[in-house]
This record gives sequence, C-alpha cells and structure tokens, in this order.
Amino acid sequence: MAYTLLRPCYSALHPTAAKLLSLFSFWPSPSPLRSLTTSSRQSPTFQRVTTEVQSSLDSHGEYWWHTSGLLLSALLDEAGYSTTAQHRILTFFGRTIAPSLGPTYIPGAPQWHSFMTDDHHPIELSWDWHTGHKSPTVRFSVEPVGIDAGTPVDPDNRTADASFRTAMTAALPDAHMAWFEHFDRELTPTAPTGSMEGHPSKLFYAFDLSADAITSKAYFFPGFVARATSQSNLQVMSDAIARAPGCCSTTTTTPASLAALHTFHDFARDPLTPPLEMDMLAIDMDPPALSRLKIYFRNRATDFASVRQMMTLGGRIPLSSDMVRGLQNLRRLWDAVFEQSGMPDSHPLGSSTHRTNGLLYNVEFRPGSPDLKVKIYMPARHYARCDDHVLSAIRSFMATQVGANPSPMRGGGGGGDFASVMRRMCHPDALQDRGLHTYIGCSVQKGGDLRVVSYVNGQGPKLLDSVSASGRARV
Repeated sequence: MAYTLLRPCYSALHPTAAKLLSLFSFWPSPSPLRSLTTSSRQSPTFQRVTTEVQSSLDSHGEYWWHTSGLLLSALLDEAGYSTTAQHRILTFFGRTIAPSLGPTYIPGAPQWHSFMTDDHHPIELSWDWHTGHKSPTVRFSVEPVGIDAGTPVDPDNRTADASFRTAMTAALPDAHMAWFEHFDRELTPTAPTGSMEGHPSKLFYAFDLSADAITSKAYFFPGFVARATSQSNLQVMSDAIARAPGCCSTTTTTPASLAALHTFHDFARDPLTPPLEMDMLAIDMDPPALSRLKIYFRNRATDFASVRQMMTLGGRIPLSSDMVRGLQNLRRLWDAVFEQSGMPDSHPLGSSTHRTNGLLYNVEFRPGSPDLKVKIYMPARHYARCDDHVLSAIRSFMATQVGANPSPMRGGGGGGDFASVMRRMCHPDALQDRGLHTYIGCSVQKGGDLRVVSYVNGQGPKLLDSVSASGRARV
C-alpha cells in the first residue's frame, strides 16, 4: 500500500516542484542518520560510512547513497562480506559512484534516458548465485550521468564520463587501461550527439566486488561509429578487436588468436540464424592477456527452441553431456520464472514492442583461445508475472540444484538470503509489480549446473525509507 500511495506523490512533483528540485538542493535532516539509525535496513557499516562520506555528497549524491547505496549495503551484508570488505566497497560507492549518477530520480521529470534500465535508472545491481555451492557475490553496473544531462543545458551527457574516469582511476589504481583506451578510441566518438538504435548511451562501467578487491569492466556501444562509417555493429566491433593490443598481427600473437570471433561471425552470417542485433562490446580492465571479450546480442524470438539455438551457436558449441544437462536445467528455470511448464519449445513468451523485448545473450571469448561461452539474460522485466514470483522461482531452483548437500556458506542451499533482503528493503506491494528484476542471467557450467545471476534495478520509489533518507525539499 505504501508504494501505491508514494507513486503519485513522486509524479506530482513534476512539473512544478520538480523544477524547483532541479534548482535547489535538499535541506539535510538535522541528523543525517536520525530517521534510519534504528532501522533494521541499515547495517552498522553503512551507518559508519554514511558519517564518513556525507560531507562530500550534495543532495543528489545523498539520494543515490540512501537508495542504491543502501540496497548495495544490504546485499553485501546478506552475502556474507566481511566488515572490512563492506567498508571498502561502500566507501568506493559513496565517494566515487553516488556523485556520478546524476540528479535525484523523480518519475516524470526530465532525465537522461540511460539504456542501463528500462526506466532509465543509471545503475543496476546484481547478485551472483554462482551454482549455489559457494558464497554469492555482489556486483553493479553504472552509466555516469551529469546533473543536467538530457536537458537543453547538456542534451548529450558530454562531461560526466571524463570526470568519472578521473575519479575511478584514482580510486582503483590497479585498473589496467590499455584495452579501455584502445576501445574508447575505436568505438566512442569524440562528440556524439542524439540517439542511436533507440537510446543515447555510449559507455557503461561495471564493478565486480570480491572479498579483497574491486575489479572493473567497460561496455562500449558501437552504433554511433557504425552509422558514421556505414558498417554493421558487428563489423565495427570486430575491426576494433582485431586492432587491439594482444590481438593485432603486429604483435607476437598470431591471427589465429581470433578463431573464436571468426566462429561467432560464421554463426551470425548463417542463413539459418535469425537476424541478431549486436548491442555492445564488453572488456575487463585487466592486462590484455587476461581480459575477456564479450559481444552482447539480442534475438527478438522468445521461444525456447531459439534459446537452444543461441546457447549452442547453431551447433558450433558441441552438444556435450554437460550442455545437454545444462539446457535441461535452463528449461526448468525458464518454466519456473515464466510459468511455461508443459508448453512446447516453440511457444513464445508473449509480445512486446519495447526496445528491450526479446532475449539478450552474450558470447564470451579470449584472444588465443577458440573456445566460446554463451550466456542468456532472461528478461524478467517483460515476461515474469511479478518480482515476488521471480524471487520464489529462483530460490526454489537454486535449492533443487544444490540438492541435499547445501553449502554451509551464506547464500548456499537455495539462497533464501537474497529473497529476504529484497522483501525487507522493498515495499510489499512493489514486489507484486514488475521492474525490480531486470534479467536473470544463466550460463552452463562444468557438470551441467547453471550459474545464475539476478540483476536488479533498485528503483528509489519502490524502496522503503528512500524518501525520508534523502532529506526534505527546500521549496
């Protein structure tokens, strides 16, 4: 009920109060921790970091800290991260990420149309279950957004990325920038304008959060360069890969190092392959010899027969016993999330005209290796009944996959912790809607188990305490 009541309140801020909020800041609460200090939704580490970073956050940064930052904190705590690790990660988020996510999110107000999520939130969090036999890990992805991005003052979000890079490299000095700098030159135009393929985003960043390190990744959109050079997205990405350090023929690496890319090209051009939309290229910010390449592509078909074709690249990935079992497990999870039990493989999930409808995949490979791995991203945002159903479906699947010998570590044995944290952090009626889950990522691992990742759009209006935590408007 609370979410239902809050939603029109947020909408009512536009266009009157919303304009004022874009000009003035929020009054800070007399005590920034007062409204939430006793709340079970705040960990002691979150409270400690709040006192350490609050002086460096403006009202917009405070909003992102008390919404996405608070949800991140809860996920880290539930996943069993040590206090030291939580403090390091939350400090990075508070000092580097929260100030870079743009203005306070107000539904209906002018905003940058980030392609990160369907409602344009510039951040997505994820809970990596792995296969359920070890502790889960938490990650997040962001698009840096300027305060005036998407408005006449800064229609193309031109300044935020440069500022963010400076802050990120200062916070993560071990990030290896050789590939990043190469692909940035190749795929990011100097002064891009407008939208390409239905969105204006040019570059995303992602951060894997381990017990002892934060590692970074980058995601490049090739559409602007493809349009400017009258080439396909795949050709633009492939040419950039061929010229990358460690891949080009001028190095000691031979052209055979791109055998995996050539295999994917063969699949994409096969007359039996349906039209594929090449969305983006991802890299690790590691030394080239250690970094992975991932090409993300979308197939508008939503039947499970098409899933089988994509996961094996039309038979180019051998149908081993592990793959057979993995596809069986994937069909079982598909049936649970989308309630498709008993439906034939040819049955589509449904129709949608949204830019992100259909099924998203990535193909992963490394220079020098012919091996390819495919990951599917099941769009719970479009085709699942509601977020609460997705929580229950994933929990049940993971419990079955782990079997009778669940891991003794937190998050094992079905991962009830993830469901509990989402139910604790979100308005109950918001969970009866869709939109918190964006995708459920799945890849087949050794033995046929699925590695499962829940991707979450931490929408501020759906989170408990997000309004009181962000302060009072100065009007």
